[in-house]
Amino acid sequence: MAKTCPECGSSNIVEDDLYSQKQLVCEDCGSVVSEGLLTTTLSDEAQATAVPYYISTEVTKRPCPNLIKGLRRVRALCRILRLRSDLESGAVNLFEQAYNHRDFLFVTLQKKEVLGGCCVLVVCRQNNRPVAFGTISALLEADPAFIGSVYQELTKSLNIEASSTGILDLLEGYCYGYRLGPGQVAEVLSEPPEKLVERTAALVELASDTWLVTGRHPLPILMASLYVAWQSMNPQARVKYSLRKFCQIAKVSSGSAAPRNCTALRRVAELRDVLCKLGRELPWLRGAAVDPQNVAAHVDDILKHRCSLLLKAMRSHEEEIDVEERAPPAGGDTLDTEMHWGKRHLFVPPSARKSKRRRADAAEPNVTGDEEISDGEIEMYIRSNAEVSEYREAQEKLQKASK
Repeated sequence: MAKTCPECGSSNIVEDDLYSQKQLVCEDCGSVVSEGLLTTTLSDEAQATAVPYYISTEVTKRPCPNLIKGLRRVRALCRILRLRSDLESGAVNLFEQAYNHRDFLFVTLQKKEVLGGCCVLVVCRQNNRPVAFGTISALLEADPAFIGSVYQELTKSLNIEASSTGILDLLEGYCYGYRLGPGQVAEVLSEPPEKLVERTAALVELASDTWLVTGRHPLPILMASLYVAWQSMNPQARVKYSLRKFCQIAKVSSGSAAPRNCTALRRVAELRDVLCKLGRELPWLRGAAVDPQNVAAHVDDILKHRCSLLLKAMRSHEEEIDVEERAPPAGGDTLDTEMHWGKRHLFVPPSARKSKRRRADAAEPNVTGDEEISDGEIEMYIRSNAEVSEYREAQEKLQKASK
């Protein structure tokens, strides 16, 4: 029997499957003519199967909000560092594995936030992508020492072997962060990035040979070497610019450069001191004064003859030490004072530059027992009559109590 739509009177009725139910729907107006039943006949129920309890109560486990935020943070770091998609997925998988590890389950939220940056750092080091701790700490705005402790705990907990990054591996990417190329700054201040990287690498190698890199944070060393290299390529026009002004010219963000400026200034002074020691050994500069103000003009010659100048400077220093040791002591003092070993060498590690002060042992009093006792000290031990009577009464009470 043909059915008609009660709304519009059309006979264009079709069956429409809605999930597990069938409905009769009017194609013209879309009205539901009749709804189907879950089971139309008794035979359908005989063919049905019972739904198990674990399926009816099954719930898809969703990650916790902190894990979701951590994954977003890891992906954001990977995109800022411009990592490939495979490295990004590796960092995400490593973070999920570390987040669910028993060593990181009951830790502070700050530690979980830093954990994502450590996972990115591990993946970068495993794939020879030079990234420093300072870069991760600047992006996360966290303490580098705290990031280092979490990194060590991560590698120990997951038994990860990650190679360390050398200072020369960080050099090229660090130099390109300074916008000093042609067209970016004035012509007098601009330098091709390739030449700047080459000169900076030579200065970093010199700093490494003279113990300036040992045990030091790499970024201040790189900043100091880049600054001295930039000045040495046009010393007449660039010596007047300070390190702070150099960072402003290169458009380096104050947030990343300011915390290291104080340390970088010390590294600049140390690097210039080394260059002055080597510059005084140049044969065509004998008698001329080489100081930190004019040493930038001789950097090119110093780097070309670096090895020979290092040998000559160390020999000259040894000869000066021998002359000082052979000379008679001033003022007729014949006491043999031993010189600290760090002063015997021209270039020494930072920890050996200043000799530690030895603690002076206090003179012990020379007491023999035959010393005379003063009258005042004798009077201190003489008791008054009242004290003597009190002492006797106490002795009598003790004797009675003992009996």
